[in-house]
Amino acid sequence: MHASSIVRLRSHRALLSLLFALGFAPACAHEESPLASTAVDPNAPDEHLFQQALALFQASDYAGARAKFEQLLTAYPSSPRHDNAGYLAGRCAYELADYQGATATLLSMRMLHPTSPYAGSAAYFTGRSRFQLGDYATSIADFKTAVSADPVGTFADNAAYYVGRAEYEAANLPAAIVDLRSFETAYPASSYLDNARYYLGRAHFDQNDFTNAIEPFQRVLSLAGSSYEDDARYYTGRSHYALGQLDTAKSDFAALVSAFPSSQYIDNSLYYEARIEADRGNCAAARTLLTTLTSQFPQSTNLSPANSYLSAHGCG
Repeated sequence: MHASSIVRLRSHRALLSLLFALGFAPACAHEESPLASTAVDPNAPDEHLFQQALALFQASDYAGARAKFEQLLTAYPSSPRHDNAGYLAGRCAYELADYQGATATLLSMRMLHPTSPYAGSAAYFTGRSRFQLGDYATSIADFKTAVSADPVGTFADNAAYYVGRAEYEAANLPAAIVDLRSFETAYPASSYLDNARYYLGRAHFDQNDFTNAIEPFQRVLSLAGSSYEDDARYYTGRSHYALGQLDTAKSDFAALVSAFPSSQYIDNSLYYEARIEADRGNCAAARTLLTTLTSQFPQSTNLSPANSYLSAHGCG
C-alpha cells in the first residue's frame, strides 16, 4: 500500500485533535452558547425556538437542531438570534457531513451578519466544509478570514494550520512551506503541531528538497505519542534514500517495521529495504526481503516494482 498524500485527521493528542476538528475544544463553550444580549426577550417565540434548537445541538441531535435553527432563520429574520442560528445551522450541516449545505448556510450567515461575533467561527467552518469537498484553493481565504477575525480565538490555531494544509493539498507548496513553518511560532502549544510539522516536511519532500524535509519530520518524532510518527519515519527514510544515505535510510525503514507493525507503510518500507540491499549488491538479503514482502503483502502494489528493481540490479 502506497500513500502519497494522506488526508486524515491525526494528532499526537488524538482525542483533543478530534474535538478541535468538530468544534468542541475545551475552550469553546462561548462558541456553542448564545451570547448574553439585552435585546433577547426570554418569552419571545423565536427565543423559545432557539433554546429548543440549542438543546438539541448540545445533545448532538444535529438533524433535529438543524431543522429548528432553519425554522428560526425563515420565520424570524429580525430575531437577535438570527446570526447565532445561522452559524449553528451551518455547524449542524457540517456535523451531518452535508458539506455543500454547510457551505451555503454559513456563507449566507456571513453575508447577512458580517460583524457577528460568530463570523470568524463561521468562516472557519466554511473553510472546513470546502476542504472536505476538495475545494482547497477556495478554502484558504476562509481560513485566513477566520484567523484575522480572532487570532487568539477558539479556532485560530485550527484555521492557521488549515491555511497551510489547504495550500499543500492545492499543490501550492512554496506557500504551504511559509505558512506551516510560521504556524509553529504562532501556536507552539497547538494540538495541530505535529500535523503542521509533518506537512511541512511533505511540502519539502514533494519538491524533491530532501535535505530540508528531514528536519521537520524529525521534529515530529520529538513529540512523544504523535500519531504521525510512522509517517514521519517513513518519509525520513525516503529522504535519506533519495540523498544516497543508504545506511541511514535502512535504519529508518527497519525501525518503522519494528516499531509499527500495523503501519500502512510496512510494505513500502520492505520494498525500499530490498532496494537498498540490491543497491549494495547484497542480493541474498534483497531476495529475503522480497520474500517477506510477497508473503506478508501478496496484494501490495510494490511487488511488481520490487521484482523489476531487483532484476535490473542483478538480483533477480
